[in-house]
Amino acid sequence: MNMLLEPKYLVLHIAIIVIATGLLATLIYEMRKPKRDPNEDPDTKRMNDMLKD
Repeated sequence: MNMLLEPKYLVLHIAIIVIATGLLATLIYEMRKPKRDPNEDPDTKRMNDMLKD
């Protein structure tokens, strides 16, 4: 508990908060993106066409 209040660890605490905030923001951003349909990828379409033949 003593480490939390010492000013020499202020940069460490700020860095941890910035990294944690960035990771959470990235996680929320990625979860909110609509899922892409894999069949719209031209490579997937080509492979499916090859497998049908």
